Amino acid sequence: MNCMEKIKSLVEQLNIYRDEYYNNNNPSVTDEEYDKLFDELSQLEKSTGIVLSNSPTNSVGFEVKSRLDKVTHDIPLLSLDKTKSLDDVRKFMDNKSCLIMLKYDGLTVKLVYQDGCLVQASTRGNGSIGEDITHNAKVFKNIPLNIPYKDKLVITGEAIIHKDDFEKINSTLDDKDKYKTPRNLSAGSVRQLDSSVCANRCVYFMAFDVIEGLDGNSKFDKLNALLNMGFYTEKYYRLPNDNITLEDAIESLQEVATEHYVSIDGIVIRYDDIAYSKAQGKTSHHYNDGIAFKFNDEAETTTLTSVEWQPSRNGVLTPVAIFDAVTIDGTNVSRASLHNISIIETLQLGLKDKISVIKANMIIPQIVENFTKSNDLKIPTKCPICNADTQIKQLNETKVLVCSNSECGGKQIQKFVYYVSKPCMNIDGLSEAIITKFVEHGFLTSLEDIYLLDRYSNEIINLQDIITKKDGTTYVKKFGEKNYQNLWKSIQDSTNCKFENFLTSLGINQIGKSASKVISKHFNGDWNSFYQAVRNGFDFTSLTDFGEVADSSLKAWFSNEKNIELVQKLVSYLNFEKIVTQEVKDNPFLDKTVVVTGTLLNYSRDGIKQKLETLGAKVTNSISKKTDFLIAGDKAGSKLTKAQSLGIEVLSETDFESMLQ
Repeated sequence: MNCMEKIKSLVEQLNIYRDEYYNNNNPSVTDEEYDKLFDELSQLEKSTGIVLSNSPTNSVGFEVKSRLDKVTHDIPLLSLDKTKSLDDVRKFMDNKSCLIMLKYDGLTVKLVYQDGCLVQASTRGNGSIGEDITHNAKVFKNIPLNIPYKDKLVITGEAIIHKDDFEKINSTLDDKDKYKTPRNLSAGSVRQLDSSVCANRCVYFMAFDVIEGLDGNSKFDKLNALLNMGFYTEKYYRLPNDNITLEDAIESLQEVATEHYVSIDGIVIRYDDIAYSKAQGKTSHHYNDGIAFKFNDEAETTTLTSVEWQPSRNGVLTPVAIFDAVTIDGTNVSRASLHNISIIETLQLGLKDKISVIKANMIIPQIVENFTKSNDLKIPTKCPICNADTQIKQLNETKVLVCSNSECGGKQIQKFVYYVSKPCMNIDGLSEAIITKFVEHGFLTSLEDIYLLDRYSNEIINLQDIITKKDGTTYVKKFGEKNYQNLWKSIQDSTNCKFENFLTSLGINQIGKSASKVISKHFNGDWNSFYQAVRNGFDFTSLTDFGEVADSSLKAWFSNEKNIELVQKLVSYLNFEKIVTQEVKDNPFLDKTVVVTGTLLNYSRDGIKQKLETLGAKVTNSISKKTDFLIAGDKAGSKLTKAQSLGIEVLSETDFESMLQ
């Protein structure tokens, strides 16, 4: 047994003896035997420099915080791309050396050590900003507080609670206070203000990566080094491996998780070579050096209790299934869109039917099977919002339910929701719930009223909601001065906007963000020029990729006097940003159609798109015969194959920059 294993063994044994002595009043060893083992542990800790957080020699006191401070991550803690296909995993690995390990179902935590001491622990948060939980990390069951490494060391891992400990803790709680999953309990425990609460929750830290520190170019070797310093993790493999296949490695890891009562939600595969990993780059969501293999969709059986019909801005009523809540992939699910009447008919739905629910692509709740098939769900003949008659219409191959009232309040609310959304005017703070409340109180009747909400500032500040807590008690919550000021600032900020965002926000059929960009580019972001052109019958089919249907739809919308009156009022509040076109001599991208694919080293996807647009290029998402250039980064995939088959010129990132020069 090496020193690290001996330390862990002694800590575990001495903690058992302490529990027998202090909690059960039934010691199984004499004081002399206990002291001998305690001294042996102390000596080992002194010689190795390793002290575990649950060591009997450690006397860290409990701390109570008034709040959790924010921590900015110098290196973003991003997620991983996901797949359910082993073929995707093999394609990702491509015979390169990879580290294969468990994907723990807990809360990601970052630890920072300096001069051998734990100086900070923080949550992942949104990847860029987390919360300081150092006071709680010090009472985790297994984090080393001191390590034999004097340089800066930054590592990441998962805070977890084992399933058997979860059951024990839940058994002590009232039904209304019980946690749904070990992950929920670990997340709640890690973020406690009082570290004594966390100390009683049996939280463990499972290391999985080194962000900074330790020499070498192998993640596998660095993980081994962490284990020798006293960190914990479950079994892991490095593949290709003559002794085990990918399938067997995954099966072995699943067995380990089951035997050790560890909650997992998949397997992580990452390139072992650190330099190669860094060269793969990242997206805004995930690093490209790893992939998470998720097991088949987790299905839960539940009971359909009702169906809500939600309005859209075009009058279509969308059915949403409401069912008894189930836990899937660690979250509570009680609703799923049914999309249209055709799906209801296919599933043969009826109230109280037993249904099977999954999270499609691990994100979107979806009903996949109906075991009862009573097929007696009533389609409403009256709109649930305005009580006008409804009609069943055929759109292509799909049956939909439509409200016949052009002035339906539900349509109006959805028009507001669309107008303030991020792709449109991006007004933060006007959620659908807030918009609905403002409409009910008469603050909003038309879109221009958004810019006149200061007329109702006092009423908005004093708006009240009755909030019901988990225990059934209620309290009154005001909208408040701060929320109002934040909302009003967001509204004022939105008045400085891009032409294409505003045109998109009007919700004109066939005129989305892409068409709006084409129009904006042609008229150089000048609203007045566009307005005069559309009123004078300008032929928009002369613009790139602008068809007759879109042309007719745009002109029909602007021929309606009510729409013209609305636009004129809205524009009076807005300032459109001027389009700056970069002039480049012998610019090879002017008026060219360009597609970008794969991962680039020096540009984000939005960054290179903006660069190309300033050069006068049109950037599209799909390869066609009209494409002039494909800029291909790493992992270009099917677009590269198609471009080569069509004889389209393919540029590397280096080629692109050389052409600019």
